[in-house]
Amino acid sequence: MDKKEFLSLLQNQPIINSHSHHLPDNDHYQLTLKAVLTNSYVSWCATPLPSENSKEEIIAWLNAVRTRSYFVWLEKALMELYDIKENLNADNWDLYDNAISQGHQDKNWHIRLLREKCGYKAILLDTYWSPGEDNGHPDLFMPAYRINSLFFGYNQRAKDHNGNNIQLLYNRSISDIDEYINFINQVIWDKKQSGCTVLKCALAYDTSLDFGEASKYQAQKAMKEEPNAENIKRFQEYVFDCICKTAAELEMPIQVHTGLGLMKGSDAMQLQPLIDRNKHTTFLLMHGSYPWTGDIAGLTHVYSNVWADLCWLPVISPIAAHRLLHELIDVCDADRVIWGCDTWTSEESYGARLAFINVLTRVLSERVEDGLMSRHDARRYAKAVMHDNASRLLGI
Repeated sequence: MDKKEFLSLLQNQPIINSHSHHLPDNDHYQLTLKAVLTNSYVSWCATPLPSENSKEEIIAWLNAVRTRSYFVWLEKALMELYDIKENLNADNWDLYDNAISQGHQDKNWHIRLLREKCGYKAILLDTYWSPGEDNGHPDLFMPAYRINSLFFGYNQRAKDHNGNNIQLLYNRSISDIDEYINFINQVIWDKKQSGCTVLKCALAYDTSLDFGEASKYQAQKAMKEEPNAENIKRFQEYVFDCICKTAAELEMPIQVHTGLGLMKGSDAMQLQPLIDRNKHTTFLLMHGSYPWTGDIAGLTHVYSNVWADLCWLPVISPIAAHRLLHELIDVCDADRVIWGCDTWTSEESYGARLAFINVLTRVLSERVEDGLMSRHDARRYAKAVMHDNASRLLGI
């Protein structure tokens, strides 16, 4: 099976998408090119978006981002979805804009793209702006419950990077650690009952991921006193171990953002002590721990409760994703690798899908060609990563 034949096979393979921040319906109505770019990783490129009526600004902006992977795959998506033959430039900016605007005149267009173009059968959704929601589409979106705010409940003044505090969200004033743990356990149980399938931890945007073991007494100090950095750290360490135990009891995997974020302390290996203490908890380590991708391979090799979630990585760097996927096939069980788009719009989701399928096709074709994998096993592996592993994990 050559690369072209394998690519054709994967393009028609149904996908269970492990991670998305897809925006609510109202944010997609009347979507424009500028809005698509604003709600994409291209806006993270430290280059302000251009004024739409200034060709000079558009040219300068395109020159700055043209080769960035974030832009490359989004542009490919827009060209395919809207049947545009030319790369985006200052002269056809309005052509792209009009095509996107016209498509979204249909209020169901963004959902149709996810179902019909992307081929998603289900999507794990992290609505960090309102944790645990399904955007009013329970037949497609399976909510993840973002737990960052639970780590900032030591008083009512602290907030996570999304501006949330669990005590304020629930109008509580708790200063006893036992009462607090009972409270957050009830919150998690309620979220499970309401349909949340996994817990999502994005603490790499708030703090380092080195979670040691802390005592109840140490955690209590952050709630009784004006907390210092050490008190807060001990509180968060104790809370995370409690959450891990609850997640294991409820059979809710914990997605953990690894890599990038604050950079310092965001490498996945920082989580090794936490993982080692909680062997009955399933950890889905996200984004390949980029740029420390070897961490993920090492952790999946040693710990059977660790999964590799390749979401985001192929659009960060297809080269890094290519290298890590080869390593994971070498050292990790075939049933512990999954993928998700990690995007806000259907357009960028399709681009993330293109990037992922490109990487998966190249890796599996290379292994078949080199005699490291049979064609049958390559097809089975692709189906597992794209659909079957997540299906089993989530009980779909």
